[in-house]
Amino acid sequence: MTVRSLIIGFAAALFIAGAGYINDRILNLESFNSGHLVPVIVFGFLFVAVAGLNPLLHRLRRSWALAPGELATVVILACAACSVPGRGLMEQFPHNLVMPHHWHLVTPGWKEHGLMDYVPEGAFVARTEENHEEVVTGFVTGTDQTPVAGESTSAWLKRTTSQVPWHAWMPALRTWLPLVFLSGIVMACLSLMVHRQWSHYEHLSYPIAEFAQALLRRPRERAFPDILRSRLFWVGFGVLFAIRLNNGLQRWFPSVLIPVSLSWSLAPLGQLWPWLHKVPPWGSMLLRLDLFPLVIAFAFFLSSEVSLTLGVSQILYCLFALPLVTSGIDLSTEYAIGGWEGYMRAGSYTAFALMMLYTGRQYYGELLARVLGFRPPGGASVDRGAVWAGRICLLAGLAQIALTIRLGLEWPWAVATVALMHMTFVIVARVSAETGLFMIHPRWQPFGFLLGMLGGYAFGPGGIMVAALVCTNLCIDQSQALMPYLTNGLKISERTGLKPGRVTGAALSLYVVAVLLAMVTVLVATYEFGCTSYHWSRIRIPSVPFQAVQPAVLQLKAIGCLDLAETLPWYRRLAFVQPQPYFWWATGLGFVFVLVFGALRVRVPRWPLHPVLFLLWATWSMGTLSHCFLAGWLIKRVAMRTGGPQTVQRLKSLMIGVIVAEILGALVFMVVGAVYFLTTGKPPVSYVYFPR
Repeated sequence: MTVRSLIIGFAAALFIAGAGYINDRILNLESFNSGHLVPVIVFGFLFVAVAGLNPLLHRLRRSWALAPGELATVVILACAACSVPGRGLMEQFPHNLVMPHHWHLVTPGWKEHGLMDYVPEGAFVARTEENHEEVVTGFVTGTDQTPVAGESTSAWLKRTTSQVPWHAWMPALRTWLPLVFLSGIVMACLSLMVHRQWSHYEHLSYPIAEFAQALLRRPRERAFPDILRSRLFWVGFGVLFAIRLNNGLQRWFPSVLIPVSLSWSLAPLGQLWPWLHKVPPWGSMLLRLDLFPLVIAFAFFLSSEVSLTLGVSQILYCLFALPLVTSGIDLSTEYAIGGWEGYMRAGSYTAFALMMLYTGRQYYGELLARVLGFRPPGGASVDRGAVWAGRICLLAGLAQIALTIRLGLEWPWAVATVALMHMTFVIVARVSAETGLFMIHPRWQPFGFLLGMLGGYAFGPGGIMVAALVCTNLCIDQSQALMPYLTNGLKISERTGLKPGRVTGAALSLYVVAVLLAMVTVLVATYEFGCTSYHWSRIRIPSVPFQAVQPAVLQLKAIGCLDLAETLPWYRRLAFVQPQPYFWWATGLGFVFVLVFGALRVRVPRWPLHPVLFLLWATWSMGTLSHCFLAGWLIKRVAMRTGGPQTVQRLKSLMIGVIVAEILGALVFMVVGAVYFLTTGKPPVSYVYFPR
């Protein structure tokens, strides 16, 4: 880890954190972190560096070329920064602090039942009748979208920065930014704590790190990485890049070019199999085939067991759900608040976490003992960095719980919320490391799980509100959080000779700076251009806490127990625990399914399915991508049968070319759109083809 690699890495990462929201939500270009754990902005520029810039530097002077370890440092830091501008944080975090004021004014039910009274002091921006126009309306509509004629860049920055009502935002930022930073610390420490167990003792495959290593691997005496010397790489790259270039240009010049269709409707099959429509929306999604060559290519980096599991996940779920729906069971699930599918996935996550702990019981036991100051025999398997990471993690987790209690959440629910939140981060990172899946939607939230288990009386309206605010601000989309990015980054660092402890420290330092920069950038951009019309961040997520609290308030009012639910201590309310009618069935099924499939995978030779199935089925990512994983599994299976492992290994070069072409195609039109906006001031034509 050299000084120049840190400088380049920090510069790239801060650009991603600072400009990501503007690119994604104001210019509406291909998102910086499209591809989630294989972000376009990072791997696109990595290819530009290894195929263009680095060879040029190598020819000028060999020592000027960046070594694989230096490029790996840049990639790891840039990937860590991708957790900031998107759904990992900034896409909804600022909106969550101000938009509820707007929706409270226009939603009669919220005002009628006094839902804003359950919001803890300092959780939202300081809004009054006098500053409403400046604080709330200014955020929603913006002020002036056109620069003043002849205005210099420095004058424009000064003007736009002064438009932000910082005095109103500071109380909310003082409340939430410490929780954001503590969450980042815990995730970074957990990444380092599990790294040795996952990488050295369980030998997980880390397919994303394998793909990155293929681009980074370069003998010192050569200017180009080995992969660029493969003809198959250039065949895959050329074909797919031509398709993407043609389709992107067709959006700009629709009367000149004809697009290559990559989507087909299978709706006629719905008449042949009408039962699919009984399992909405997953059955209907099976009748639309969206071809993503990147996903098909990535199946070559996954084990056949995993790619088959992902490929048939939605089919198996429809077969599982059909008799339940037919018998009258409601399987609908609100993304955050809960429902049958969410509770089942929560049970699956819990069982998967227990399986992980059991598998690594010796390592984790030694690590815990050393964290607490004991020296058990055989503890040499735990490195010193992981021990210090464990101690810092423990302190940061306790501090996060204390701040959550300070917000008004009673301590048992604060402990459960924080523990479940970080469990989801760990499981998502584990799924990525073990399967290589780069788009993972848990589609359940800790507060929704606790609400389903306890009921509105035992949890209390105030507890629901605080827990929901914590979850929507810190973990609404765990697949784009810091830990999954850093987990793959630590494996890349290991393969390129970097020390994981130093990499973790650098990534954590960067994360703190990136969050502060992104916060300023998002507020300045929003008060200048107005709040995005994107439903997710404008309406859906800011409304979640109120949508969770309102039914509980109505129910408690109806039975005359609202005052008791607000005043009784938590241990007295435990007598009134009332889980959702189907909560334990759904949670238990998910829990048992994972344990049974985990045992079958270990005990039955050639068992075809991975227990990760129950963590991923009935999620949007699998509904969109399962066809492609199934196609990738089939192609790899045919290659294995006809040519054997050597053919599959050779075809990986072709598939790497396909992946790079997809990423570079997205990057080209991202750059073109940004240049067009900067030169004309007009919104560019949007060409977005990566699933979100």
